[in-house]
Amino acid sequence: MSKTFFATALLILQGLTVVVPQSRAAGEYNDASRAHLPAQQTFDPFPGGIAARYHFDLARNFFRSPDAEAAARSLLISRLEQFGRDASTAPQSPAELLRTFQTEDSLYLEVIRHAAYLELRSYADTRNTDARQAANALRAVAGQAFGVFANALVSQQDSYFARMEKAEPALRRYRFSVANTRRAAARQLTPQGQRALEALGPMAAGGGAQLFYTTMNATDFGVVQTSSGPLSVARDYSAIATNPDRRVRREGYLLNEKGLAQNREVYADILWRTASALNAAARLRRYADYAEQSYGERFLNRAQVLSLLNSLAAKAEINKRIERVIIDHYRKTFGFDTVHVWDLRLPEPGMKVPRFTITEATRIVIEATRPLGESYRRELAQLLDPANGRLDVAPGPNRANRQGFSTGFVGFPSMFYQGAFGGYLEDVETLAHEAGHAVQNMLMTTGHVLPRYAGGPAYFTESFAVLCELLVLDYLYRNAADRAQKIYYLQRLINKGADVFRMGWESLVEQQLFDSAAAGKQFTADDIEEITQATASRFSVWFGPGSERKLAWLQPTQFFTWPLYRVNYLYAGLLALRYFGLLQTKFREFPQRYMALLSHGYDAPPDTLLQRFVGIRLGDPALIDGAVRVLESWLRQLEALYRS
Repeated sequence: MSKTFFATALLILQGLTVVVPQSRAAGEYNDASRAHLPAQQTFDPFPGGIAARYHFDLARNFFRSPDAEAAARSLLISRLEQFGRDASTAPQSPAELLRTFQTEDSLYLEVIRHAAYLELRSYADTRNTDARQAANALRAVAGQAFGVFANALVSQQDSYFARMEKAEPALRRYRFSVANTRRAAARQLTPQGQRALEALGPMAAGGGAQLFYTTMNATDFGVVQTSSGPLSVARDYSAIATNPDRRVRREGYLLNEKGLAQNREVYADILWRTASALNAAARLRRYADYAEQSYGERFLNRAQVLSLLNSLAAKAEINKRIERVIIDHYRKTFGFDTVHVWDLRLPEPGMKVPRFTITEATRIVIEATRPLGESYRRELAQLLDPANGRLDVAPGPNRANRQGFSTGFVGFPSMFYQGAFGGYLEDVETLAHEAGHAVQNMLMTTGHVLPRYAGGPAYFTESFAVLCELLVLDYLYRNAADRAQKIYYLQRLINKGADVFRMGWESLVEQQLFDSAAAGKQFTADDIEEITQATASRFSVWFGPGSERKLAWLQPTQFFTWPLYRVNYLYAGLLALRYFGLLQTKFREFPQRYMALLSHGYDAPPDTLLQRFVGIRLGDPALIDGAVRVLESWLRQLEALYRS
């Protein structure tokens, strides 16, 4: 087995940070041009001089000083190296095997804690490049040490584990971990395969992401002149998209499309070379192709995923109804002969786009998640209280410009970072989403979840965070002051839920690209556009012959940065809608069962845990049917608001 096995199987798959791009409102062209919300001097999201309170207190939550962390890290590296020496042969007594597992968990927790501290320092001050390098070096040492123990385990027969468990029942807790280790080991590269992998070049190791960002960052998307001054398409797209001047919206949209089109063949080539390299690398690991590998690592398979995608397409009429209803509302409200895609982010006439101070956002997130129970609310309040030093969201020099992410694990406080909280609804959604991840980490700590079971497939963990977004938008809608605001928030809520259809066609398009590459067919930008239009038209009225939406295949940046990842958002969205529906229909029993699921960790496949705790199966038609019922309910409410 490769010495990097453990680093791949745990440190990477479970992950230190959870970074979640927020879904855009339906009809927005794309986020590939790195749209940012404009700064406005008339609104202060940190009023009364409170910005200074909203930075990390790493000394309180991690180590008292960088020097103290460095000293502790040096000792940790020594312990890791000793563990690697001691664990080179499988323990021969049950007690020794149990102690080795416990030592591994303890070391793993400390590795994650140090890496979290170091990376948070680097985000809060981008000049601190040494911190990130130190985190990577620590992971490398850990991967080598843990890989030694993994090698020793997978060399043992089934009888070894049966004998050990019989003598020491506490070892049963590690059964799922051992099974995962052995399953992954069966796909490890031989030395010859490793040499062949290296020969595939950087595209088999994520090189496409760097090419994509380099190309995108070098693109001049232009500027739109407005009555209040120029707006950059790359930086100020949200301001352009919500501008009351239709000329501004149209020009910004077309400039964005023009900028993307400049390098459309470059992007197509990146996708083809990435898919070809990943398929080849997967075959070296004895998979049929990369889809089999990628889905299998998430306890899914191709047949299961394609069945879900096609079933979702068969139910897409609800999404098309939503789109038609909103189009008709814009036509009547604004007197448009034709509603274009650049019209779809206009607020109601005379309505000011809402903004929130950080204290208002905190209150909203806490109140909106009240249905989840007191223990959830308590953990959330502790995270969002600036006195605890677990938030870093205020502006400042040398900060990483990140939309927002949480870092966390079991055994130490989860933290939330955002480049600069601007008070827009997008910021509140991000806060809710990442707070959902952070709270789950703390609930797992309370539930004494083993470090090795603190992370699971992304679509499972993301579903918990997406539910928080739905609850926040629903809360804002139900507590809106007037009709215009109710329409604004309900449209946002229904678009958030209906995003599952966008994730569906995006996932289906990406799968077709990988299948084409596996068949040896090189595709061009025109080929991708044709596939996109044909596939997306099954899900949305905005696609098909004569569509205004061109180059929509450049919106999901994960096509380039994390291939075949997009399906995670599809499953997460469907699960979140299912949770939301159950909260409404089984409001007495479901929260308790849901909290038990959050606190339990990931010691079994997602389907097993979902069935055990909340009665959901990933392959059950009720997953899609339940989501459709929630969307239909919201649509009826939206139609009633439009008529009022």
